[in-house]
Amino acid sequence: MADLRLLCVFLLLLSRPAVAGTTPSALDRLEALLQQQDYPAAWQQAGTLQTELEGEPRFDYLFALAARGNGHLHQAVFALERAIQAEPQSLDIRLALAVSYFELGNMPAAERQFRQLRQQALPQQAERLVDSFLQRLAAQQDPSQGYWQNWLQLSAGSDSNPNSGVADEFVQIPLLGQVRLFEQSREKSSSYTELQAQLNWTLPQDQHSAFYLSAALLHSAYAKDNIFSRTYASAVAGYQQRWHDYRLSSEVFYRPLRLDGDNYLDYLGLYQRVSRPLSPATELGLDLTYARQNYSQSPDPDKTQLVADSWLSTRLGNTEHRFHLRWGLEDSSGSRTDFNSRTSYGLGYRWQQVLSEQWLSSLMLDYLQGEYDEPHPLFRQARDDRFYRAELELSYHFHLHWRLLASLSHLRNDSNLAIYQYRRTRGGIGVRYAF
Repeated sequence: MADLRLLCVFLLLLSRPAVAGTTPSALDRLEALLQQQDYPAAWQQAGTLQTELEGEPRFDYLFALAARGNGHLHQAVFALERAIQAEPQSLDIRLALAVSYFELGNMPAAERQFRQLRQQALPQQAERLVDSFLQRLAAQQDPSQGYWQNWLQLSAGSDSNPNSGVADEFVQIPLLGQVRLFEQSREKSSSYTELQAQLNWTLPQDQHSAFYLSAALLHSAYAKDNIFSRTYASAVAGYQQRWHDYRLSSEVFYRPLRLDGDNYLDYLGLYQRVSRPLSPATELGLDLTYARQNYSQSPDPDKTQLVADSWLSTRLGNTEHRFHLRWGLEDSSGSRTDFNSRTSYGLGYRWQQVLSEQWLSSLMLDYLQGEYDEPHPLFRQARDDRFYRAELELSYHFHLHWRLLASLSHLRNDSNLAIYQYRRTRGGIGVRYAF
């Protein structure tokens, strides 16, 4: 693939002077930053001009180049699709759109744009670039048969409480008095190693819709023998499309969990996302999940789950903010286990910052309150929990396929029932290979 910086400069060489009705000085400053390959500054400048100039083809084109330079290919594509509708004869906009489709893996859309370009009278350098992409598309597997995007990750670190255990050795239970907890129910720290893998297959239907399949595996092994190793798996089949201004995706999923090699939990259900851009920088969405939790050892804790997650995402320069408002309902199957049924409410926030072309940072904050339906039979009162989570991640993209990651998280569950009270801090480093 052509080097990103050189490609952006080349696309600028094909561009035209600012069209009438825009703000030439502002666009000239933005174009100068792009020609200097100062993409973080260009992205920040583009963000300040969005309200005034969004929808103007020349600005949308420069905005897309700034977005590409900062790794925001999806945002670049949205801006370029808008620009090409306004100026369908523009060679530079169509070329930028074709290359962006190619880099996103949407090969049918990329090929259509490159073939339209090849039918035009192009400058010699642009003609060679288009031909090289067409040759690479021809050498690949037929895109109508789908394409793969996969990664493999190895991590290591330390976990203060892998089993989410209780800090105290004894708890007071009204019906039983003072009870000593099993080792597996107590707080124990340990180092760990993790292996993760994910396979994604996409079958495009057109520029705005695709079928997809995904399979993932996460295995965590701990140094201490009395801490269970665990294996999470995931299988997903879904369909996504754009309809007018809405983006829709639907999927079915199955996620089993095994502890020390034994089947522990099967989690399966349906997921639906509906979102709509409010502006080039802001999107509003709703995620709905209907699922079933089936426990292998005993059917009593089995639950039906319904979760609604509404969110608002907005971009300011190199920063993306996402706010969540959540509601959930968990209904236990057996009449004897109604004390496990609950209604939950929550808030969430995610901050993501592009520090440079190689560095990316993110912060997640979550709060969840659970109100249980019936008193717990052992404690003679209804459980009332407050769950808090904070997670910080930093990644460094040092090669086309390789990325280094470091993460630190803290979880806390405050409960009126001592057996459900715990703290957990986890930190680790890893390396990921994408292929």
